[in-house]
Amino acid sequence: MEHLIALLPLLSSMPALQVFVGAAVAVTCVAMVLRANRDRHEVPPPAPGSVGDAMVHLQGPAEVLSLLRDLRELGRQQVEHLARIAECARVARDEAKAQTDLLRSIDREQVRNHGHDWRE
Repeated sequence: MEHLIALLPLLSSMPALQVFVGAAVAVTCVAMVLRANRDRHEVPPPAPGSVGDAMVHLQGPAEVLSLLRDLRELGRQQVEHLARIAECARVARDEAKAQTDLLRSIDREQVRNHGHDWRE
C-alpha cells in the first residue's frame, strides 16, 4: 500500500496519463450502462414463486379448480380429525376426573377407618 501512495506524486506530474485513465474509466462506465440497457430488454420474465405456481400457470383454469376442490376436501378432513381429537381429549378428561374422584373416596375411607390422614 505504501508503494502506491509513493506513486501519487509521480502520477500527479503526468497529466496525460490522468486524462487517459479518466477517459478509459468513462468509456467503460458508458459501455456498461449501454450493455445493461440492452440486456434489460432481453431478460426473460421473472420466475414464479414456486414450482407449484408455475405448474398451475401452465395447466390452466381447470387445474386450478381441481386444486381448489382438493384443498376443500383436505380442509373438510382436517375438521373431522380435529373433532375426533377434541372428543378423545374430552373422554380422557372425564376419565381422569372419574379416577381422581375414586382416589378421593378411597382416601376418605382410609381416614375414616384409621382415624388419621396417611399423608401427615
